[in-house]
Amino acid sequence: MWLVVAVLALCALYWRWAIKVEAEIAEGAGVEWARLQSADPALIEGLTEAEFRKVHRRVHFPRFPKYALATVAGFTLALPFVFAILSFVYWAGEATGVLASPSELSQMTPISGAAVLAAQESREDVAMYLAQNFFGFFYFFGMLTAWLSIVAVVMHRYHSRQPGYLRDELIRARLKKEGE
Repeated sequence: MWLVVAVLALCALYWRWAIKVEAEIAEGAGVEWARLQSADPALIEGLTEAEFRKVHRRVHFPRFPKYALATVAGFTLALPFVFAILSFVYWAGEATGVLASPSELSQMTPISGAAVLAAQESREDVAMYLAQNFFGFFYFFGMLTAWLSIVAVVMHRYHSRQPGYLRDELIRARLKKEGE
């Protein structure tokens, strides 16, 4: 629950920060529009000021904080589902005999060395603790795999939607407008 509250607080902070950055970018877009009208009118020919501002914002707005927040939110939202899936896989593996239960595994686990002297009478209990730790690794690597999958998806989107330079994006916007 606290994790969800923390993510919501981060979303609120991001929203406040984005509003401030939007205002600064809008001011810079007005200055750049005026400069390009006098310095390079052919570059913005056929574009309205609103279309220019939209392209300028896409090029200059910092994208990483939004994607980092999406990654953290994805971790938080996926957590219960991943645990449910891992628990189901563990249960199904144990029910079908693919995975040994901790009690079965404890009977097959060899304990050697000093542990034999200390746990001669409680060999199965010690092996049970070792088996439970083994299944903890299953959950650990399952969570790690899920989180790395989330990072891979978010980073793929981040890099595939990366804008180019302002000049390139203005030319692309002009060509797109002419093609319509």
